[in-house]
Amino acid sequence: MRGYRIGILGRTELSVDGVVVSLAPLERALVASLAAHHGRIVSVDRLIDGLWPNDPPAGARNRVQAVVASVRRGATPELILTRSPGYQLNPVVVVDAAEFAADVQAAAAATDPRCTVELLDRALARWRDEAFVDVGARLVDFERDRLHELRENAVELRFEALLSLGLHQEVVPELTTLVRDRPLRERLRGHLMVALHRSGRQAEALAVYRAGARLLAEEHGIDPGPELRQLHREILGSERETSPRAWVRPHQLPGVTGDFVGRDKELGLLLSLLGRTPPAAGVAQVIVVTGLAGTGKTTLALRAAHESRHRFPAGCLYADLRGNTPDPARPGAVLGAFLRALGIAGEAIPVAAEERAALYRSVLADQTMLVMLDSAADAAQVRPLLPPGGSTALVTSTGALPGLPGTEVVPLDLLPVDDGVDLLAGLAGAERINREAGAAVDVVELCGRLPLALRIAGVRLAEREAMTVARLRERLRDERRRLDELSLDGLDVRSSFTVGFERLPPPAARLLAVLSRTSLRSFGMWDETSEPLLEQLCRAHLLTDDPSGRVRMHDLVRLVARERTEVPVEEVIAWYERLHAYAGRAGASLPCGALPVADAGPTIDAWEAVEWFEAERENLVAAVRDLLRLGAVDLAGRLACTMGNFATMRSQHLPEFVDCLRGVLDRHAELSAPTRMSLRLHLGTAYGWLNRHAEAVPLLRAAQRDSRGPWVAHRLAALQNYSLCCRHLGRLREADAALLVMVRLCAAHWPVGPVGGHVLLALGMRYGQYHLTSPFAEAACAAALRVFVDEGDLWGEALARETIGLLHRHAERWPPAVEQLRQAVAAARRLGDRMSVTTAEQALAATHLAAGNGESARRLLRRTVLAFHEMRHEWGEAISRRLLGKAHLEGGDADRAVVELEGSVAMLRDVGQPFPLANSLHLLARAQATLGRYDRAVVLGEEALGIFAHFDSPYADDLRESLPRWRSAADAQ
Repeated sequence: MRGYRIGILGRTELSVDGVVVSLAPLERALVASLAAHHGRIVSVDRLIDGLWPNDPPAGARNRVQAVVASVRRGATPELILTRSPGYQLNPVVVVDAAEFAADVQAAAAATDPRCTVELLDRALARWRDEAFVDVGARLVDFERDRLHELRENAVELRFEALLSLGLHQEVVPELTTLVRDRPLRERLRGHLMVALHRSGRQAEALAVYRAGARLLAEEHGIDPGPELRQLHREILGSERETSPRAWVRPHQLPGVTGDFVGRDKELGLLLSLLGRTPPAAGVAQVIVVTGLAGTGKTTLALRAAHESRHRFPAGCLYADLRGNTPDPARPGAVLGAFLRALGIAGEAIPVAAEERAALYRSVLADQTMLVMLDSAADAAQVRPLLPPGGSTALVTSTGALPGLPGTEVVPLDLLPVDDGVDLLAGLAGAERINREAGAAVDVVELCGRLPLALRIAGVRLAEREAMTVARLRERLRDERRRLDELSLDGLDVRSSFTVGFERLPPPAARLLAVLSRTSLRSFGMWDETSEPLLEQLCRAHLLTDDPSGRVRMHDLVRLVARERTEVPVEEVIAWYERLHAYAGRAGASLPCGALPVADAGPTIDAWEAVEWFEAERENLVAAVRDLLRLGAVDLAGRLACTMGNFATMRSQHLPEFVDCLRGVLDRHAELSAPTRMSLRLHLGTAYGWLNRHAEAVPLLRAAQRDSRGPWVAHRLAALQNYSLCCRHLGRLREADAALLVMVRLCAAHWPVGPVGGHVLLALGMRYGQYHLTSPFAEAACAAALRVFVDEGDLWGEALARETIGLLHRHAERWPPAVEQLRQAVAAARRLGDRMSVTTAEQALAATHLAAGNGESARRLLRRTVLAFHEMRHEWGEAISRRLLGKAHLEGGDADRAVVELEGSVAMLRDVGQPFPLANSLHLLARAQATLGRYDRAVVLGEEALGIFAHFDSPYADDLRESLPRWRSAADAQ
């Protein structure tokens, strides 16, 4: 792979294998824009807006393509990758800004200030000028500002490290210049004050503060920030340092609550981590217990800390960092408390937080100490409090604190139900809880399996002996008062989430409020707008994520969010509009085109679309119900229709899909004509696949009538399914009339996409299903297969191969029949639809049977009978039982054949499909005749003959030959 390098920390530079590539201005802007979004796809539309913000040229999309092609020629084609809906830099490209950011991150994580200075010197040396200095494209503005701020932070962090090394006098000249050039950077001003103060220049340090305060007051009308004001007060009140007192061995851990239950797995993991030897000299162990507010992080951490005290001979420090309150603890204050606990005299504790941190590390050097930092707000608050190598920091936080590299994270989920019941029993009394065990389980669920909420509920029960558990359950079921019920004497579920809400950026808070108004319990990160906001909510532990990439909202978080913010109905509907837009794209990308879909823009990978629908299926149904409740009936209908092809190819979901469609069609007066037509088509087609043909016919007739005009594909699909349903019901004239209209319409508008394949397939089935051989049927099915393969319609391909296999079987061409049916089974397995797999295996079994391979047929049929029965698919089970009966009959076991065939006949009578019924009647008649029951054979054969004659089937000829023999034998008996 080539060595690509792009420099943006100054003039934009591109080199390949160390050779600089010359770039024209527009090429330079394109490369810079892609580098600013390295690792992400930049759409063509955004590139147009960025390259020509005010007046895009005619044919701008072609111009973008031309610029990309020019850069590829100058570098290599692999530099820029085409990724729908735009372009992306090859992941192997090295961007100097990424190297700079990595050095800064490593420096921030380093515990040795010398290492910090070295890393930051290297990082800052990468800057040749201002970032993107020669590029004016709008797409780099955000990255330019981000890098500028990161550079300023790096400069400040470097001086912080130099001060911790005692280089106070050395940094004063440079800091003086920087403060003059950047008078509003309070952190730099603070560093200069510390450097002057430590150099014995207290008056000058105070003068630097006064100059900054005056500038802020005169130009901006504000006071210095709290940290700078605190530093000013500390310098004013500072005294000469005195010698520290003798070492004190602290044990500051609070006690553990007596109602600790469960958490065996998490406690075992924590204890094993606390017992580990540090991986290398100088490396402190950092363990973070993280989870939703109220999950019992502190209780678990304290329990593990107490059980591990013997591993820390130097003692245990503890600090409540108040990260879940509006006033989190300042690291400098915590360090002061720690130093006093370690025996350092108050007058010997430095003023500046950096000096306190350095002294703290010096005191703990070569010690084995446990430092528990409870309820941390973020990594910045924790970092100065981390002990040096040899000691362990045990941190609890609602976030995983990704800014602390090398941490061991112990995630804490909700309490299991049984443990929740035990917690209630420990507080309210085991006998009382056992007496109302069912109600207690409901209370645990209504408390969201959150230990804090359960503790409040248990205390309520303990305080009021007359209150039954069932009564508490009923009070908690009222969502309007549940949060009030879960508040008691300083314990409050509502307030445990409050700070998390208050710290959210407004867009994330708004999204959480919108999501709380939905009935969805989980969300997929599918929308480019929503995804980063959902990630923010996960980091704040107001949503929880799982390995599948989905995020979930806790019921109590939902109630708090609803309580805090009013959300107009229009915002909820707008969110569902975005869901519909993505569902439309996914629906258009599926490997199944049985139902026509609207053009929804760029498609996605077919199997990603399948996985997305599988993951979002329940959500989509719930979203349809929500939209009906909100009055957005037409959007509900359009969203329901996006699921049509997915439900077709994963037929186990058809019953649920039918219920969803019927719920929308019940409000048909509120639907637009196109949506109403589409819903009728989808519901009628689903009824057809469920063998509810009589219910399907009027819906498909109405859909066909309403789809005139531009809705050609919809009309074809309606006609095709109407024809099939009529044929199953024995209404052959109607079926053929619809087929004729469909063929003419298809011919007039060809090509018509995947629906054209289904038209050809219906035509082939018409001439192949009821006649033993038909060259026309074979040609139509072969043409259908070509359409499906060209369109990427794997579901149609499986159906076509199955039909072609059956045609080969009728013509007794066994090898091609078996090959086509095996390919149909393979395609169905790829689709993941058990119904399609079982149907194709049934056809393969029938072919084995016809070819004389009875054992293979019976083995497959036993499997398909069971599968159809488990899926409650009576038609499929009836056909498999008929074939199994035929196998037994041809194998010489007429008694077993009769059992299977009688079951098949009974099922097919209930289903109401005459032609398959006639086939089962015919075989049952043969089995009865084999057993000498000729009178029964005659009755069954005559019924079958009437049906075959109606369908003009060649099978009638065989029966006409058999019936006279059976009648004579019956008369002789």
